[in-house]
Amino acid sequence: MSQYSAEEKGFHGIIKAVIDVDENKNKIKQIWAENVTPNTVGAAGIATWLKKANEENSVEVDAISGASISTGALRKAAIKAANEAGIKTKTNVDAVSGASQPDSHTKENGIPEIANYPLLKEKVTDYDVDEYDGEYDLIVVGSGGAGLAAAATAAENHASVMVIEKQGIAGGTTNYSGGVIQAAGTKLQKETTKYQNDSPENHEQEYLKAGEGRVYQDLVHDFTQNSPKNIEWLANMGIKWTNVYGHSEIPYAKDHFADRIHVYENGGASGNGIILTQHLLKYALKQGAEITYNTAVVGLITAGDGTERKVIGVVTEGRDHQLKYLKARRGVILATASIDQNVALAKDLSPQHYDDVKAHHCWSVLTDQGDGIVMGMAIGAAVTGFGGTIDFDARTGNGTDDRVPTIPSIFVNGNGLRFVNEDATYAYEFRAIFNQEKQLDKPTYQIFGADSINEKTSPWNPESLESDVKSGLVVKADSLEELADKINVPKANLVNSVNTWNKNTANGADPEYNRTNGVRPFSGPYYAYRNTPGNLGALGGLKINKKCNVLDVYNQPITGLYAAGLNAGGWLGSYYPGSGTAIGGIVHQGRRAAKSVLGLE
Repeated sequence: MSQYSAEEKGFHGIIKAVIDVDENKNKIKQIWAENVTPNTVGAAGIATWLKKANEENSVEVDAISGASISTGALRKAAIKAANEAGIKTKTNVDAVSGASQPDSHTKENGIPEIANYPLLKEKVTDYDVDEYDGEYDLIVVGSGGAGLAAAATAAENHASVMVIEKQGIAGGTTNYSGGVIQAAGTKLQKETTKYQNDSPENHEQEYLKAGEGRVYQDLVHDFTQNSPKNIEWLANMGIKWTNVYGHSEIPYAKDHFADRIHVYENGGASGNGIILTQHLLKYALKQGAEITYNTAVVGLITAGDGTERKVIGVVTEGRDHQLKYLKARRGVILATASIDQNVALAKDLSPQHYDDVKAHHCWSVLTDQGDGIVMGMAIGAAVTGFGGTIDFDARTGNGTDDRVPTIPSIFVNGNGLRFVNEDATYAYEFRAIFNQEKQLDKPTYQIFGADSINEKTSPWNPESLESDVKSGLVVKADSLEELADKINVPKANLVNSVNTWNKNTANGADPEYNRTNGVRPFSGPYYAYRNTPGNLGALGGLKINKKCNVLDVYNQPITGLYAAGLNAGGWLGSYYPGSGTAIGGIVHQGRRAAKSVLGLE
């Protein structure tokens, strides 16, 4: 046997494919990859691709949808290596030159389209199904954090579970998160922070304040009470929790603040959520759960009349475009995220999110189309919690972490007037930004001085700031009057806004908005950066009760139908209250929904 190799550029860097060839039989014996960045979506996709490729002794199996950049690059490198070995392939290497590009889902390069099939427009009842293609205690729709938590919980309680996933890899948008979770009163919080007396009750009060009257207390109470238990549950799977930090300010909820954001080993940054989802996936599979990839749930199967209606199964569609009918003896859990990538629904339900997603600023996975919400609505489910979104500024990272306070600067609207606490948590800021921009039909700006970037937490250094000025991302001027002209705001207002800030902060105070960090004057030359949202998903979903049972428009439970995570509404308000909320909530509700289906707790 001989070895051949080739390299291609993946998402995180150069990936090397190596193949072992039996030259006597002109046959591939084994394929493996080198230089794969661990704990990434690409690594998980590559592992899946290699398993299939080695089973078939072929380099031409499809790349993995959902991890296409890196698996496409590995596939291309493996084909190159096979061609070098003299093994004929059906695919010309040149035809896959775009395999490492994010928009390269084509038949020629072996990266299949994600299974975003249209939902059925007609209702499907038990009467319409002649024969079921499978039967399980529980069917979970979606394999993000909520779906995997549900599957793991049900399987460890000896239920038969089938998870249906649109992509070729599990994890959904949770993969691209930092994987952090908010919890109060844990051992790690006491060991690593000054908040020795924090409690789930205090945590609940902060979320209720942030919810501004739009959240349901029983949902928030159940979440905060169980978050510490969920931390322990994940630790028992092998997640190693290492430290705890806090979110940036929620101005009117400071009395209930504490450092609660739990970080695990190698977690905390975008993309590290894959560590969490892989632990959940492996645990669920070990406990006996099953998962079907590249398949979409396109309809719910119901039984009974209008007063006794219940959900008893799902209709699925795979790559062969054949419909299959699966029966759920005890319940169906919808865990398909919110309406993140659904522009039409966003326009109808969520104006702030619509403003982002129509401009292609949403970074959720493409399969987050709100399918579960639509299927629920089709059988009479109620929705709640829409209107807000998870927004942050990807360039500055402003307001994401209380360890990284905002530099001395102010936000001004299109009239040159300050309008918000600039060091508040990111989505709180962006709700204010959105409202100001809609009211005036003008952009908003972060105004700062040359001395502002001397702060250790500055998103700019002299070189990067100069580069952003040259590119037009940041506007520079020697005077505030000149800056006002350049960004088209009234001179007197901008001058007064900055002077008021400088006068107040010279005394160490911000009486306008009670900001506590970065409260210092700044001076020229002056800079203006246009606030630009990066969107991480919508808020709002199916209305549920504490048991995660989906409610109809009359507030009555729909038997057999449950929703968990961002697929469900009512536990988050008009803005996202801070990092660690989403992952904490989806893990909790996935577990709660599974226990409810099985009649536990």
